Formats: sequence, structure tokens, C-alpha cells
Amino acid sequence: MDVFTDTPFTGNQLAVFPYADDLSDKQMQKLANEINYSETTFLLKSHDLKADFDIRIFTPKTELPFAGHPTLGTAYALLNILDNKLKNQTRINLRTKAGIIPLEQANGFLWMKQNNPEFFQTYQDLDEIAELVGLEKTDILEDLPIEEVSTGNLMLLIPVKGLASIRKAKGNADKITNFFARHESTAPYLFTLETEDPRSKVHTRMFAPHFGILEDPATGSAAGPLTGYLLKHNVFGSKFEIQNEQGIEMGRPSRIMMRGGLNDGNTEIEIGGKCCFIGQATFNI
Repeated sequence: MDVFTDTPFTGNQLAVFPYADDLSDKQMQKLANEINYSETTFLLKSHDLKADFDIRIFTPKTELPFAGHPTLGTAYALLNILDNKLKNQTRINLRTKAGIIPLEQANGFLWMKQNNPEFFQTYQDLDEIAELVGLEKTDILEDLPIEEVSTGNLMLLIPVKGLASIRKAKGNADKITNFFARHESTAPYLFTLETEDPRSKVHTRMFAPHFGILEDPATGSAAGPLTGYLLKHNVFGSKFEIQNEQGIEMGRPSRIMMRGGLNDGNTEIEIGGKCCFIGQATFNI
């Protein structure tokens, strides 16, 4: 299916393998590599009474503890496509290796709650960060920090001055691989407050060649940290619901809804979007 879109052949692609309990880790990784989407998910029975199902998430090269569009798309498959006890329901809890993710379907959108954001290292060396994504240090917006933030996946958030700068970006595979081998964060997530669609408030890009993902069309696990970051730095106030546009440079435009608010010392974050069923297939193993 395609995730964070309601238009076929846009958004972020996802393959979901249902009832995959008998597959080995090696088989799951080989299937994800064969399909070669940003991520592929495998649906398993859960032994946690608080979860409806477990899911495992693989890129072409490795397993991830959590990722946004695979979690959202897998929930969509369970609530709308696959024959199971939850079909035509509106709520589901999926257990990832980063914890249980509650999701709710309403008015054609699926929303997932993400963990409270955690804030880690900030970076001052603009040349080093710019070189990761093929930019000059003058392309980096200095009014906001380059900061590592996590709501399940630790992302390196990089503020960029505008569309002209972010369109130039490209993932430098060697530099990204070397940099993230030495740091805890997962990948760079670039954002600018200048957008193509007037309904959007942020324009984003994500590169992860070290995971076999040259560029990702829509990254829900980075949109969550970005929501926490925007709240922390009071970019849109203490409560907002905005649209994030991603994947445009790839020809796969995606619309990620970001909902955030500060409430009694907690940071509430929800990431939402639509999904589009594309088709079914079988694999011989």
C-alpha cells in the first residue's frame, strides 16, 4: 500500500506480510531486501495483553525498533483489508520493539500516538552537518538548533533556510555512514518552514543510505521528533495541528499530519495520515 497519501503511486510504499510467526529473522530480512521499499513489516501474534498484534519492521538492510509509516500502514491493513477480529474497528494497539503504539482511525485518517520526546545533543559545526546532505553551511538556518530528538527513533533534525536550499540536498552515503556510525541518532531529517503547498507548514526530506534508503518519501518516526522540537522551540505555539509535506523531490508527494501540545508537563504528539491500498501478491519461500 501507499502511506501518507490517498492517491495511488504517491506517498511512501509499504509491504505488509500478515501472520508471519513462522518466518525466521533471516527470511524477514531477505524478503525486505527483495521488495526494496523503505520498510517492510511482518505481523505477529502478541503475547502482551495490552497489544492486539506485534509488528517487526525491516529496511532492505536492517531491522528498526520503530518507524512511522510502517506502523500506520500496518494498522490500516488490519482495520480495513485483512480478515481479522479488528476489521472495521477504529482502534488498535501495535507492539513494536520501541513499545506499544496506540492508533485510531477517524474521518479517513489514521492517527498514532508517539512517546514523549527526548532531547539529546546539539551540533555547532555547520560545515560538518551541511556536508552530510550536500549543502553549504550558509543553507543551514541558524535561528534554530541542529538537535537530536527521539519519540522512538532518535533523529538528527536540521533546520534549512528555504525551499531553494532543501531542494539542493542529497545524501552523501560515505559521510552519512561514517557520521551515524559514531553517533546515536538514526538519520538526518531536514526541514524548512517554506512550503510548496500553502496548506503545509513544514517541508521535509530524509536520507538514510546506510539503511539502504537513499531517500525516504515520508518519515512518520521523524515527524514525531520534529513535532516535539517545534513545541520545545515555540515555532507554532504550545498547541498545533499542521501538515508536513515530504517526498516531493522524489515524485512521491506525501502529506503527514502533525498534532502536538504541551499539557501539564507532558508533550502530547500524534502523527496522522491517509493510506491507499494498491494490491496483493504471494512469495514462494
